[in-house]
Amino acid sequence: MRPHSTSFLLALLFSPVVTQAQEKPTKDISAVYAEGKISGTEYRNEYFGLTLNAGPGRFTEGGFVSSEGKRARLVDVQDNSSNFQDKFEIAVLADSLAANPLVHTPEQYARSVRHQFEKQGMETEKAESPIEVSGLPFVQAILKVKEGGSSHYRGIYTTFLNGYILSLDVSAATAEKIAQLVTAAVKFKARGK
Repeated sequence: MRPHSTSFLLALLFSPVVTQAQEKPTKDISAVYAEGKISGTEYRNEYFGLTLNAGPGRFTEGGFVSSEGKRARLVDVQDNSSNFQDKFEIAVLADSLAANPLVHTPEQYARSVRHQFEKQGMETEKAESPIEVSGLPFVQAILKVKEGGSSHYRGIYTTFLNGYILSLDVSAATAEKIAQLVTAAVKFKARGK
């Protein structure tokens, strides 16, 4: 009997179905934050396989870690051009899925963030919808922000990745500019299927 049970266990361990379903343990948020490196106009985070290109913008000192909340603002980039149409901001945020047990889908998370923004006076331009960002499935929501006679747009893009809720918070003059920024600036390493 022993050879059969050993064979079964080995087959189970090496089964593609089981190994694909198993996720590697989630890194602590401080370690995830520390994996982020800025070099010139690029930010890289190997844990997420993410590269963010600042383009004409500059990285700010806005990153922080909240170990208690198991969340971090990994990095942000701003372009404070004198031309309003060229101004933008992109922030990359990570929240531990384990610390958010009531969040079951990226759509649910994006909806919650959108509702919080609405309470701050922003107007929904586009409710949650699926979108692909550099080969990964995300959910996006776009809001209009009115400030002192002018307005701009803010987009939230969310996915679940490596045990975290990974979000892009993007602001620009138009919703179209937000889409262009995300396409041009955000890249993920190809993942095996």
